Amino acid sequence: MSGRGVLRKLFYKKQHNKDERVTEIGMPTNVQQHIHVSKNSETGMLEGLPASWLRLLNTQITPAEQNENPDAAIQAVKFHMYTIKKEKALDEPFKPFVTEEAITEEDLEIEKLLDKKNAHQSQDSDLSIGQSSEEDVAPNDKHSQRQTMPAAPNKHSMKKKDVMLDLSAVVQDLTLIGNESEESPILRKKEMMNAALTDEEVYAELKRICNKDDPYVRFERIKQLGAGASGVVFIAIDSKDNSRVAIKDIDLTKQTKKDLILNEINVLKGFHHKNLVNFLDAFLSYDHLWVAMELLDGGSLTDVVTEVVMKEGQIAAVCRETLQAVAFLHSKGTIHRDIKSDNVLLGMDGTVKVTDFGFCANIVGDEKRQTMVGTPYWMAPEVVTRKQYGKKVDVWSLGIMAIEMIEGEPPYMKETPLRALYLIAAVGRPKIPRWESLSPAFQDFLDKCLQVDVDLRATADELLAHPFLECAMELKTLTPLIKAAQRILHKSYD
Repeated sequence: MSGRGVLRKLFYKKQHNKDERVTEIGMPTNVQQHIHVSKNSETGMLEGLPASWLRLLNTQITPAEQNENPDAAIQAVKFHMYTIKKEKALDEPFKPFVTEEAITEEDLEIEKLLDKKNAHQSQDSDLSIGQSSEEDVAPNDKHSQRQTMPAAPNKHSMKKKDVMLDLSAVVQDLTLIGNESEESPILRKKEMMNAALTDEEVYAELKRICNKDDPYVRFERIKQLGAGASGVVFIAIDSKDNSRVAIKDIDLTKQTKKDLILNEINVLKGFHHKNLVNFLDAFLSYDHLWVAMELLDGGSLTDVVTEVVMKEGQIAAVCRETLQAVAFLHSKGTIHRDIKSDNVLLGMDGTVKVTDFGFCANIVGDEKRQTMVGTPYWMAPEVVTRKQYGKKVDVWSLGIMAIEMIEGEPPYMKETPLRALYLIAAVGRPKIPRWESLSPAFQDFLDKCLQVDVDLRATADELLAHPFLECAMELKTLTPLIKAAQRILHKSYD
């Protein structure tokens, strides 16, 4: 029987025999799909992934590389596509806190993404083989998709078993949108009711925990730093003490998950540390929530590392201060997961503070670097491969940030995000060009940070006791570097 005949037969059962439908296909809440990704023995290239994923993969990872490290290639494209999907859906004004539980949930989302894409592709292939939606392609990769590339495998070149598995996935997926289920309307109704009630409760709780001052009266806007879907970020003067602060003005009418905003503010209130960009206060005025944070006038560490050569003692000082923030977050059960120079802000006196651990506004980061999909260059191998994923991902990222301070940029910065993900998964520890010029203590410190085996990698607390940090120079020695970078980049936060 042809594939189309099998599909018609299964649909016929769905329409005329509900009991058989449940027995053969399974309930929508227990959808199981068996995705078969294989390596072509002749070309060395991977097959069985969604067509648009394969096209992107084949333009950036060579057949030899796919043949040598097929698992790294699969994990890289899977994670890359997940970050694209996540960024498209992200409209919250806060960057969610990362915990062990959140990582487990994310693992499931990533695995489901491939299943759904394959089911969607199987359904479409019966109508138009090889077509793909533009939403599957990263914005920066759309042009490359028009070039001549290896054709994606179609159902005529697949084994009969694989065709049957794909058809099974299609029918199981279609049960999710059937009109005969009595559960779906009830679930949708519940969600709508809960959302309305949650909004009312959130506004009531925000009024209770927010400062009662009128923010439009208390603060004088000085300079806008950025704007996005989640709100506007600007520098302001607080009339109470004439201090300068960073404020994010969030239009609550545009936020779909107001309960998450409330949760993040409550957590931020308890996260005060000398090496974190601290939450100061929140103000509610009608539908606008103003979140005030500390302002550091020295800009980001990125400005310094890209323009000025740092001494080992200065690098040690930045590592020590950053580690103190990371160790504090870890003690609170929180993983930063995005340690990099963009998220380390400096004061003109050399103060070093970590930001972007909950409050999403990166006040003075480089916009180009921020918009890269997933900013993978600092990611630990286990983030991509989803193995033994926990707090030590921040230690790996710190090691990569140390390389930034040595070389001026992280490894693979000139590669595309997808290719960088592949290299991180396949190569593991990156090469450091100036390795021989580093002191033995610094080399050992980097060794402890950049162990691919998570069990061998040091913890943040262990690194705080490392001998390399004993050579740390005074923080005020960073001031000349900050001033030099600001002059070169024509930046000022006055």
